[in-house]
Order: sequence, then C-alpha cells, then structure tokens
Amino acid sequence: MGQEARARALDRFRHVLRERSLKSSRVREAVARAALAQTGHFTVEDLLSALREGGVNEAHMATVYRAIPLLLEAGLIQPALVLNSDSQHYEVVFEREHHDHLVCTNCGRVVEYQSAALLALQRKIAARYEFTLDEQTSELHGRCKSCRRASPENSNSAPVNTARGSRSRTAAVSGSRRSAQTR
Repeated sequence: MGQEARARALDRFRHVLRERSLKSSRVREAVARAALAQTGHFTVEDLLSALREGGVNEAHMATVYRAIPLLLEAGLIQPALVLNSDSQHYEVVFEREHHDHLVCTNCGRVVEYQSAALLALQRKIAARYEFTLDEQTSELHGRCKSCRRASPENSNSAPVNTARGSRSRTAAVSGSRRSAQTR
C-alpha cells in the first residue's frame, strides 16, 4: 500500500474514532498502521508481534482486540474465512479489488484470485432472488498441486457431492439463519 493510500486509510480510521467519541491515541494509530502494513492473512497475534517489533510495547492483546472492530468499521480490514485455523484471520481490504480464495485442505495454502465472471454471477443470483448484496465472499477448498504430488494415490479427488449436504461455511450459516427464521 502506498503512502497516499495509507494516509487515506488512517484518515478514515480517525473519522471512525471521532464518530464514536473515542480518542485517537498513539497506540490505536500504531495498531492501524501495523494492520495496514500486513501482507496476506494475519491474526491478532501477528499484529501484536508487529507492534512489539516496532517498539510499541504498551500495546497489549486486549488493546489489539478492542481495535479490531474499529478497523473493520473503517473498512481497513475484513475477516478472512480461511477455515483451516483455530484463529480468526483478517486481511487488508482498503482500496483493494474484491477477491476470493482457494484453500488447500491438506497444507493450508491460500491462493487469492479475482474473477469478474464469478462476481457478476453472484450479483445476478442475488438480483434473481431480490437481494441487495452487502458483501460477498467465496472460498473454494481442495488440494494444491504440491499436496496432490506428495500423495499420488489420492490425486484424483472426487467431485464435490452437494447432494449429500456438503456445504460451504457461508451456506451453513445461511441455512442456520433460515432455519431460525422459519421456526
């Protein structure tokens, strides 16, 4: 991220703080800067490590956790689905093109990709069902080339069987919401 984009992101973060009547402290600003400096997917622990490496020793885990909702609200970061982990991951999204993920179920490798056709299809589906999208994410799970090579006997993976109930995390959440609404 360039200096100008970083400055715009920090301005947006400060705006969110003002709207919530919160102080723009040195530590909060350092958390925002550390988040914006991250590449790829990161955890709260990664942010805390980056802060400590940067000499911001007064930042604690609770400080970082309290800053996350502010960073989300400001649109600087978003949660990343990445399901192969016990920790919540985030990624920088400020002024970044929409993208989706391929996740290796064996080694955890994450590949980000962009597809205008997929984005258009998601919007078309939403319009067909009279939805207005607030956000959209797609995460495809499978095995990467390296993992398939390492295990040749399993290299011909069977196609996803949606008839047996295999669902994405988004579909599972949507299904549970639908169930709760119909009760």
